Amino acid sequence: MNIRTWLFVCVVLMIIETTMSADDLRAKYVGKTDRTQDLKSAAGRYGIRLDSTQKAYLSAYELRQAHILTIVQYEHDHDSCGVIRDVVQSHGDDSSFVWECVDPKNPSEIVVGTWPAKHPGVTGPAVEAWSIDVTHLHFEPIRNGVNCDAGITLDQTKATAWQIGPESVHPNAPNKTRGRQKKIRIT
Repeated sequence: MNIRTWLFVCVVLMIIETTMSADDLRAKYVGKTDRTQDLKSAAGRYGIRLDSTQKAYLSAYELRQAHILTIVQYEHDHDSCGVIRDVVQSHGDDSSFVWECVDPKNPSEIVVGTWPAKHPGVTGPAVEAWSIDVTHLHFEPIRNGVNCDAGITLDQTKATAWQIGPESVHPNAPNKTRGRQKKIRIT
């Protein structure tokens, strides 16, 4: 088998594995409450409001085996339990989700990305990225050069997080009335 064929087979197998993992992840979480035992026992949790009209939030969880990002929809603004509409997983064990990202090909889209938790700067290219379909509350992977700004994310030490609540709004959310953002300490 020549090297080109071998590389092709490896790429196909990686795509199949990623697709199966994404399907397994969706089957485990989508349509279920955000108060499952494994999410409640997460080492860290942080998030931001996505869309006030749909009462939708982005919630990131640092689980023992993975870092995941969910879109959670609540019936009322101050509910403590919501329904997970979609979920994605970061492939890096030591990565953080970054809220302020831009896809240069579609600058008006809402985009989130990842980069290493110890990223050396406040801006840079995303390791992974997803656009968010706000109408359907769904993630779509982006495979081109997305740039991110750490203005709204966990800090480098992961000692503080943005509170999930009505006062936090994603910077590109359809409703442009961003409120104050309040930091809380993770325990």
